[in-house]
Amino acid sequence: MTKKIALCSALYVLLSTLSFALAAAQYLPAPSLNGPTGVVRIPTADCIPYKNFNIGADYGTTVTGNGSATGEAVVSYKMNLGTFHGVELGIVGGTEKNSSQLREGVFVNMKLSLSTGDEPYPLLLALGVENLFSRTQTDVYMVATKYFQQGPKATFGFQADFPNSKFRPLGLAGVELPLGDTVFLLADLLAGESLFQVNGGARLYFTPIFSLNLSALNILDGTQVKDTRSVLLGFSWANPF
Repeated sequence: MTKKIALCSALYVLLSTLSFALAAAQYLPAPSLNGPTGVVRIPTADCIPYKNFNIGADYGTTVTGNGSATGEAVVSYKMNLGTFHGVELGIVGGTEKNSSQLREGVFVNMKLSLSTGDEPYPLLLALGVENLFSRTQTDVYMVATKYFQQGPKATFGFQADFPNSKFRPLGLAGVELPLGDTVFLLADLLAGESLFQVNGGARLYFTPIFSLNLSALNILDGTQVKDTRSVLLGFSWANPF
């Protein structure tokens, strides 16, 4: 009887440890530079789970065409909360566009998931709005994110912003490629009739809830873009308290 009890206890501990390891391998979504959970600059269809939240901050500098830093600071800080099942609500702040001055206050981001993604390699759909309450930077989007075996994710979709109070449609595309278990290479782009911007980055997870992020905006140094060419280093942390 004693041996049976000891064997059952050992089996219970083994199963509990295995369950924890499998759960820990699932990284919680990290925020993009613009606030919502996403790739580098664009949002994905992932939503942070209900009753979870993440915070993040990035700091860097603009870069000239020959690769030297200009000394003009670029700052981004954000927080997202899973307010309901499939609903993500967040705030984002930072420097003014094309300026190193911090803007007053923050903007609001909202994302609504349109699919549950219960299958092993789901296709997720979501729509949302970024920079709500901004007079010049508000945009709306609809994106799809496809999970593949071995960890890659592809995101594509549509975004519309309103420069000079005019409707401007843009296409979105992004990819996340795992290198081992904890390092991910990131790339995304925004493309339209009068705009084309490519961004790149990397994300290193120290734990399933904490990552260090390296981001490069407008790496082709285009002129018809949303962001000046810049490099930023930051972090994202889910459920830190």
